[in-house]
Amino acid sequence: YVGHDNNRDWFMNNMPESQACSRIIYNEWYPQIVYNHHQTGPSWARIFLPPFSDPVNPNIHPGVTTGVSLVGTAMGNRFAMKKMGGVVSDFQYSMWWNGGMRTAPYFHNQIGILTETSHATPTPRFYDPDSIPKTIGSRRANRMSNDGTDIFLPLPWEAGESHFRDAVDYMLTASMAVMNISADLREKWLMNIYIMGRDAIESGETGGPYAYVIPTEQWDSVEATNLVTHLRRTGIEVHQAKGNFTAGGKKYEKGSYVIYAAQAYRPMVIDMMEPQKYPDRRNSDGTPQVPYDLAGWTLPMQMGVTVKRIDDSFNAKTEQVTDIEIALKAGTVSGKGNYGYALSNNTNASFIAVNRLLDAGAKVHYSDGSFKVKSAEFGKGAIVVESGKETDSVVNSLAEKLGINFVRLSKKPSGRLVATKPYKIGLYKSWVSNMDEGWTRWLLENYEFPMDTLHDADIRKGQLNHYSAIVIPDQSPKRILNGHLMNTMPEEYVGGMGVEGTAELKKYVNNGGTLVMLDGASDFAIEQFGLPVKNVVSGVSPQKFFIPGSLVRIHLKQGHPLTAGMQDQASAYFVRSRAFSEVKLSRKGEGGREDTKVAPKPPVEVVASYDKEKILMSGWALGEKSHIGDKAAAVRVKLGEGDVVLIGFRPQFRGQPRGTYKLLFNSLFLS
Repeated sequence: YVGHDNNRDWFMNNMPESQACSRIIYNEWYPQIVYNHHQTGPSWARIFLPPFSDPVNPNIHPGVTTGVSLVGTAMGNRFAMKKMGGVVSDFQYSMWWNGGMRTAPYFHNQIGILTETSHATPTPRFYDPDSIPKTIGSRRANRMSNDGTDIFLPLPWEAGESHFRDAVDYMLTASMAVMNISADLREKWLMNIYIMGRDAIESGETGGPYAYVIPTEQWDSVEATNLVTHLRRTGIEVHQAKGNFTAGGKKYEKGSYVIYAAQAYRPMVIDMMEPQKYPDRRNSDGTPQVPYDLAGWTLPMQMGVTVKRIDDSFNAKTEQVTDIEIALKAGTVSGKGNYGYALSNNTNASFIAVNRLLDAGAKVHYSDGSFKVKSAEFGKGAIVVESGKETDSVVNSLAEKLGINFVRLSKKPSGRLVATKPYKIGLYKSWVSNMDEGWTRWLLENYEFPMDTLHDADIRKGQLNHYSAIVIPDQSPKRILNGHLMNTMPEEYVGGMGVEGTAELKKYVNNGGTLVMLDGASDFAIEQFGLPVKNVVSGVSPQKFFIPGSLVRIHLKQGHPLTAGMQDQASAYFVRSRAFSEVKLSRKGEGGREDTKVAPKPPVEVVASYDKEKILMSGWALGEKSHIGDKAAAVRVKLGEGDVVLIGFRPQFRGQPRGTYKLLFNSLFLS
C-alpha cells in the first residue's frame, strides 16, 4: 500500500517484494542487464526508451552509461526497421538517482533499462494528428536531431487509432530487442561486468576511501545493525572485526563492522555512504531543472548511525558477514532490584517494547527527568516498567528479541514519572491515493502501534475522542478538504474531509486531542484552524528557494518531550517541504490599547529548527540560508485543551530516515 513508491525502494529494500528481487539480482543471479517495463509514456508517443537524460551520477562506471545507450540504440533501431513510430528518448529520466529498479543496477555494474509504454487502458482511443504537440516543455518533439533543444524522436507517430494491442506489440518488440543484443553480445556483456567489477576493486585498494567502519559505540545500536542489513540486502560485502584494531588513528572495538571499498559493488558503497552533490542545473530564466525523484539520500545520515570513513589502508582481523538479514545481538537484563526496570529511549526499538508491554498489561511510565542507576545513565523520557507477574518474562523476551538492554531497579527513580496507558491512534486515509499514508501505515504497523483507519466519512461524523492522537500524512490542503470531485468517482468516494470534517477535527483538538500533521498537511491545519504559525516558504519562487528531495540538518530542542531520546541534531528529508515562523498574537485590550503588563504565554513551541548556516547535508539546495536558516522545522501549537504538532518535513519518508522517527513516535506516545 505504499503505491508506486514500490519502485522507490531499491536501495532501502523495506518492502518484501524489493527484498526478494534484490536477493536474486544482487546476491544470487547477478544478471548483466535488468529490464523494467513501465506504463505509461507520453500520450503523443508510443514508448519511451534509453538513452536517458543528464545528469549522470559520477559513481556509475562509464561502461554502464555507454552500455545503457548501446541497448537503447538497439531497441530504437528495431522499432525503426519495423516502421513502428513514436519512439522517444532523452526525456525526463536521468541517471543520477539511486533507488529505482532500473537505477540501482547501475551501481552494481549492471545495465538498467526502463521503458514507459503508452496506452495502459483496454479502451481504444483516437488521436487527432493535429493534437500531437510541437514542443514538450522547452524542447521540440517533432524533429530528428539531438542537439539539446530537441527530444530524440527518429520516427514520429502519425496519430490515429490507439489500441491496447499496440501497447503489447511495443512491449514485445522492446523485449525482443533487448534479448537479441544480449544474445548477440553475450560474451561482451560478461567480460564487461567482470572488467567493471575488477576496476571497482582496484579503485578501492588505492584508498580514499579504503573502508568505512561502523563502530560498536552507537546512539542507537539496533539501527546500526539495521544499516548493515540494508547494505547486505543490496549485495554489499561487509566484514566484522574479530578483535580490537586501529584505523585512521582511532581505536575500534571487536564487533565493529568494516565495509571495504575494494569490492565489485564499490559504486554502491560510495553512493550509500557519501553525501551527494547534485549539480546546479537551471534554465535560462533561473528556474531549477527539477531532478528526477531525489537529489540526495546518504544512508548513515538518514539512519542516525555513526560511520567513520577511513582513507588509508589498515590491518584488522575480520571475517566476512555472509548473512543478509543480520540478527540483532541479544540485549541484557542487568542489575538487582524488585521495583521494576529502566529502559533507554535512545533506540527506536524501545517503542516496540513499550507497545508490547502495554499489550501485556504492564505498568509503563516515562520519566520527566534524567536519572542514574549505578553506572547507567537515563535521559528525560526514559522508560520505567514496574515489576509484575507477567512483566518479568516479557522483559526478558524483549531484551533477547529486540536487542535492547534493561536495568533492574531497586526503587522508584527520582523525579516525576508519567504513566502510559493503553491508547489508540487514528490514521487519516484520503480516498485520493496517497503514498505517504501508505508509508505512515507501514511504519506504525512495524512498530506495533494500535491504530484505526479514518476515512473522510469517519472524520465528518465525529466521535473521535477515544483516539489519543490523529495523524494526517503529507497531502495538499485542497486534496484533504475537497478530495475527488463530484462525478469523477462513486458518490461515497468524493468530497474529501469537507467543512464538517474540519470542524470535527478542531473540536477533537479543543477537547484535548493531539493532531499530528506531516509536511504538506501542516498547511491545512494552519489555514483551517487559524494557527499563529506561518509557512515561510509558501509562495516563494523556485528561482529564490528550491530543495528537491535532499537531506538537511536540523537541531532538536533538548529536554522537550517530543525530542526525547533524540540526539541534538539529525538529518531531515526535505522534499519541497516547509519551515515555520510564529505569527505574534495581538495584545490589544479594550479601546484598542496594547496591554504591556502581562505578555500572553506563547502558544507555539519550537521543537526542531533548521541549521543557520550548514543546512544542506546531501543533495541540492538553492537559497536555503536566507529562507529556512534558523527557522522552525517542527512546532507544537496549543489549541484549546489539546495540541497540534506540525512537522514541516516527512520524518518517515519512504521508511528511510530512522533518525527522525522519534519526532512522530513521541508525538503519539506523549499525547
